[in-house]
Amino acid sequence: MRPILYSISAAFLTITAVFFFYPSVHEDSVPGMTVEEQIWLDSHSGKVRLVLTPDWPPMDFLDKNGNPAGMAADYIHLIEDKLKFRFARVPVSSWDEMLSLAKKGEIDVISAGQETPARRTFMNWSTPFLNLKTTIIVQKGKYANLTLDRMQGMKIGVVRKYAVGEFIREHHPDLNMIDVADSKTGIEQVSFGELDAMITEVPNALYIIETEKITNLSLAGDTGFELHHGMGIRKDWSILSRIIEKTLVSISEEEHQAIYGRWVTLDRPGFYLSRTFWYWLLGSTGLSLLMTSTVLFWNRSLKREVAQRTEALSFNEIGLEALLRLNETPHKSIQDIVEFSFRQMLDLTQSRFGYLTLREQEGRTYVVENREGDAGGQVNVQVWDGGFEENTKGFWGDAVKKEKPVISNNYHLSNPKFKGVPEAHKKIVRYMNVPISNQGRIVVVAGMGNKKSNYTRSDLRQLNLLAHGMWRLIQRKKAENAMQKSEKRFQDLVENTPNGIAIVQDNRVVHQNANQVHLMGDINFMDPDSESRIHGEDLPKIKSFFSQIRENRLNESEVDFRFHLDNPAENNGAMTWVGCIATPIDYHDRNAFLLIFIDLTEAKKLTRLLTIQDKMASLGNVSAGIAHEIRNPLSGINIYLGTIEKYFRNPDKAKKIASSIEAIRAASGKIESVIKRVMNFAKPGEPRFDVVHINDPIKEAVNLTLFTLNKKGIEIEDDLAENLPACIAEPHLIEEVVLNLINNAADAILEHRDKGHIRISSRQDETKIIIRVEDDGPGVSRDVRQKVFDPFFTTKSHSTGIGLSLCHRIITDHKGKLEIGVSALGGACFRVELPFPRQTVV
Repeated sequence: MRPILYSISAAFLTITAVFFFYPSVHEDSVPGMTVEEQIWLDSHSGKVRLVLTPDWPPMDFLDKNGNPAGMAADYIHLIEDKLKFRFARVPVSSWDEMLSLAKKGEIDVISAGQETPARRTFMNWSTPFLNLKTTIIVQKGKYANLTLDRMQGMKIGVVRKYAVGEFIREHHPDLNMIDVADSKTGIEQVSFGELDAMITEVPNALYIIETEKITNLSLAGDTGFELHHGMGIRKDWSILSRIIEKTLVSISEEEHQAIYGRWVTLDRPGFYLSRTFWYWLLGSTGLSLLMTSTVLFWNRSLKREVAQRTEALSFNEIGLEALLRLNETPHKSIQDIVEFSFRQMLDLTQSRFGYLTLREQEGRTYVVENREGDAGGQVNVQVWDGGFEENTKGFWGDAVKKEKPVISNNYHLSNPKFKGVPEAHKKIVRYMNVPISNQGRIVVVAGMGNKKSNYTRSDLRQLNLLAHGMWRLIQRKKAENAMQKSEKRFQDLVENTPNGIAIVQDNRVVHQNANQVHLMGDINFMDPDSESRIHGEDLPKIKSFFSQIRENRLNESEVDFRFHLDNPAENNGAMTWVGCIATPIDYHDRNAFLLIFIDLTEAKKLTRLLTIQDKMASLGNVSAGIAHEIRNPLSGINIYLGTIEKYFRNPDKAKKIASSIEAIRAASGKIESVIKRVMNFAKPGEPRFDVVHINDPIKEAVNLTLFTLNKKGIEIEDDLAENLPACIAEPHLIEEVVLNLINNAADAILEHRDKGHIRISSRQDETKIIIRVEDDGPGVSRDVRQKVFDPFFTTKSHSTGIGLSLCHRIITDHKGKLEIGVSALGGACFRVELPFPRQTVV
């Protein structure tokens, strides 16, 4: 607060200046004006459409009465006085709207703006008359000595379509720039922590921080970008551009300093040290009596203003304290936040009733119908599920419709018939409403009513801040609740799963569930070398698997191994067999691995038993097949041996003895043939692979059987594709396979009828050659198809059951496949697949 002496002296100075120094008329305020230019001014006075932005304090804004104010407005007033000319002012709601109107040609002059290449396309720009630095605004103590080169990763606000934003995006494209509606919104978001920094002009920043009483912000650095604001004039009015240039040149340095000093705080030397002060003091001596009474009146006014400002400051401090309490009070639920905020709104605005509706809280509306007693009394809060009905729009509809705060200090004038007002609120004297929007839709409507005195913009600002703070806190609480639920679900899943769960971070186990402890005990799987209980055969793969986890390069995601829960030297009991699945995860915002251990012991036991049973079953089948094949010739041998024994000493029976010996030799040959086939199947010889054309051995097999089968009434058809790629195979073995399949098909046909048809074909696929042997016989049932390749399995009375098994073994040795299916001829189809040379490993 300046001293009283300063106030008195300033008054003397002002009144004396009026009497002695203010000139009556400027005959030629703008030198160099031509007759043409003067005529143009006279004919266009009051017709030139000029825009002053409403939200750019202290450069350009609307004061509390809705009148243009600020540095740009002062320059416009000065230009109008010098030219004896008046502009027609066009109201706009934002800088963005103003640029849009300028591009459409719906305005003629912009009061002040930075010239850019884009703006130069639709307006001419005068010599700059406002030169302003841009600054970086952050929360106190969070950042210091910032430059644009040091702001990577920060969320930086800038007003949409401001020149400083275009400059930063062009020269620093790596920065995270976020457009905001206006500087005030961006600065408030920095205060609430929603933005890390806001960039705007220095006077603009200082003005908003001071007028909004924001105490937790500071200027952290200079962007290096200066704004040089001139006037924008429509492109086709070059004469107006010349007039403006001449007028700006005529503005003296004192006039520039007077405008700048009115809006930006400057440190000036004491006025009483100047010579002018003494001249004015001498000239004002004759007015001392008049000024004495003036001073007394002024002192009373000052005291009143001081009291009002002190009260306003105290009120702002109360509002800040309410915001702090809102953010610092521990709230158990969203409903607690809403009710606490609602009471703060009522107390802070000294209102006797209020309402608060939230879109995202099940449509609930909190209402206080009446407040008896002072502000500290009990508040009767009702909850109306579903929110306000349509017929209650009488005192909240305006704010929603206009999407901006509304004050009515005479409700009877704004709604004389009280239309759309609930019965409980028929005695409304005054009220105010604040809508809160999020992503283009209204999410909160807060209203207060019947304060004893008129609601002010300060009341509206406090309600707006509290409503915004409540909404942000609700969103934060929702995020916290969602995170807690997610963590609870994860914890329940980990603890209740039947498998063992372990989390490894920084090469150590940081968490494991109860099932993991029960399954593996204290085995240190992260260091297999130190564990004697892990099975020796599994140790190499375990070491490889967990070394990948330690080195954070997981190439294999699964491994299984065996271990003893006790020392194997002390306990010879059964081992435990587990499978481990590893997955990279984020655990407490850091990289980690989730390990799932599955007990495979019982599954491995069952697999082993099934394997043994399969082997025993195969052994039984082999034994039965061999016994069946040998029993008949062996019975014959015994019969013929009895004949030889009977006629051994009778020379007359020599022929019978000789025939018996031949029969014995034949039976012995059959037994040898069976044994040879079994030996070939059990331990086949090593194939001798060569590059062959697959059609050659197929044709050989067809030629060998063609005459015999035609004689039996079976027709053979070959459909062999030409230009097939060469294969790596043993031709005699391929010939044997095809020959066996042809004979097998012929036997199946002849068991059911006297004639039939067999077709042999070869084709090329993308990666293999396919051979098909098809017949029109009875086919093979689905149940039998899985057994036809088993050794000694047969459905024929005279077959050994080894042929198809040998075919399957030969094709497998060739890295191919032999399958059985249904033929297009109606019978069986045996399908052979052989890979190309580039895919065959020999």
